[in-house]
Amino acid sequence: MKNVKPVSSDEKLLINLGTFKVCPTCILFIRGEGNYSNIFLKDGRKVLSCRTLKFFETLLQDYGFIRPSKSALVNPTYISSIDLKIAKVIKLNNDVNISISRRQVRPLRDFFSNKHALVGVS
Repeated sequence: MKNVKPVSSDEKLLINLGTFKVCPTCILFIRGEGNYSNIFLKDGRKVLSCRTLKFFETLLQDYGFIRPSKSALVNPTYISSIDLKIAKVIKLNNDVNISISRRQVRPLRDFFSNKHALVGVS
């Protein structure tokens, strides 16, 4: 696999996934599956990692990644809309829906209220 180039030249962190390195700003979301994680990139590729979602949550917390459920970690940059009332889903720019657990509805509402990023939030 080819390496993903950083989005900006001042980007210093590349996540090492074995022989594959990726810039955090290139990650749309990460879906956890047991002790493995599928990393979905903005160029449409999917990378399987033997790391847990908890590992990536700790690594990417400085980049503002949010954890709407036990099985997903989302880059808020690529969120197109959020439904916190009826469907309880986050819709990404690539039309992927990530479900929000019922326990995360209030923390996510508070997070987006404080950030004034209520784009498409209902």
